[in-house]
Amino acid sequence: MNQVFEIGDRIEITHRNSSMNRKTSDKKYASRVLDFDEIRTAKIAAPIQDGHLVPLTVGDDYDLCFFTKAGLYQCVARVKKRYVEKHVSLVEVLFVTDFQKYQRRKFYRLECMFGIKYRRISREEIRLQGLLEADNFETVAEKNKCEEDLKALPKNWKDATITNLSGGGLRFHANEEFDRDEPLQLMLPLSLQSGVVPMKFDAQVIICDRSPNSAMSYDTRCEFVSIRDKEREMIVKYVFEEQRRRMSKDS
Repeated sequence: MNQVFEIGDRIEITHRNSSMNRKTSDKKYASRVLDFDEIRTAKIAAPIQDGHLVPLTVGDDYDLCFFTKAGLYQCVARVKKRYVEKHVSLVEVLFVTDFQKYQRRKFYRLECMFGIKYRRISREEIRLQGLLEADNFETVAEKNKCEEDLKALPKNWKDATITNLSGGGLRFHANEEFDRDEPLQLMLPLSLQSGVVPMKFDAQVIICDRSPNSAMSYDTRCEFVSIRDKEREMIVKYVFEEQRRRMSKDS
């Protein structure tokens, strides 16, 4: 099969089918490609959720979404086995379908304008987070030290202005340029009928261009990464409520 990913590429995992007819979950888990036999079998990092190992079920099928330099690709993979190698928890999977370009579900994009905050995620933060996800520590003290180092990293939040929003991502203006595929963290205050709901999302830059109206401003589009269904539903709810409010105002 054609290899579209590279070792180290990030994966989003969703439970697709249970071999024992058990109930599946729509939760999404993050992982990375660690090895590939260049045929159909790969080793991936066992996903970690809230500090705990997620035991992917042997024999079950999972949807894998690969975040590659060429874009998003998906396939269905079957878990062959779980094991620990050199203190690293691994999952061996068999690709049971070919890779296809992944087209995320289209969402209505709402033109809007309000203040948000963002921060750039440093390479050191990614490195430390990767160590914690791999959980490859000789002692508890080493893991605690890694967690402390991660918490001690500066998190410099800056102001930006959102210009449109959908369930798949957003567009905003800021006073600095971003690289394509650069990871960001965003804070959005969503004004719902029930009140203002502050939300935090991980995102990835799709494209960043200099704004035509300002030499010191950049127009950035990004997509949400590993967003939970409930979080996405909250954004869609905001878009719907805002549409309805505008329609009522115009009538």
